Amino acid sequence: MAKKILLGLAAGLLVVAGVAGMAAYEAHIINVTAHIENALYVHPDKIAFGTVFPQEYIERDFTVELSTSFQEQTRLDDVEYVIKQKPKCINEKGEYAPVDYATERCPEDYKPMLSLCPYLSKNDADPIDGNDKSHPSYYHDPDGKPGSGDEYCDATPAPDATGVLFRESDPIDLWKVDLKVPPVEGYVGQDWPAGCPVVEENDKDYGCDLWIEVTKFSGF
Repeated sequence: MAKKILLGLAAGLLVVAGVAGMAAYEAHIINVTAHIENALYVHPDKIAFGTVFPQEYIERDFTVELSTSFQEQTRLDDVEYVIKQKPKCINEKGEYAPVDYATERCPEDYKPMLSLCPYLSKNDADPIDGNDKSHPSYYHDPDGKPGSGDEYCDATPAPDATGVLFRESDPIDLWKVDLKVPPVEGYVGQDWPAGCPVVEENDKDYGCDLWIEVTKFSGF
């Protein structure tokens, strides 16, 4: 009986091998390729405020725009994106690196910098299009005039800034990053409102990375 089973298995293997061998006599190739390119162009890729002092108010601009390739194609019309804040990493040589996207941990031999993120606002600098949402920091200025006297602090975290770009009607967004510098802990003046934040240490470098992440594409 065992001999018959072995013979049957051998015959079956021969049939399978024969089919595989026959299939190899004819082949068809589908050549699949793709050119992958970013949909967005962000400029500049670095914002350096330099040395700053408590209660200074400083602004810097950056742009988010559709890449040339996205504007030239006709399949997709718009891109939605979000601006997130994440820790910034530094090593003993003073070199910077971003955190890991998934874990938000620094690379080996790097450590997180003191955070500048809570003190940065990302404000829509071209609100006429009506489709972008700003992200204020702790510092709020209803009149848009620092020093007018009606500024206030809000400790409630705001949602991330978001934007939408349209290939034909709105290919570029202008954003304004502002920094209202808080006082240093232990050196807070009497006019600093109660509940407003302070920075942890004097004479130190602080950092924050802004991540512009595409969240959605839409067609016509």
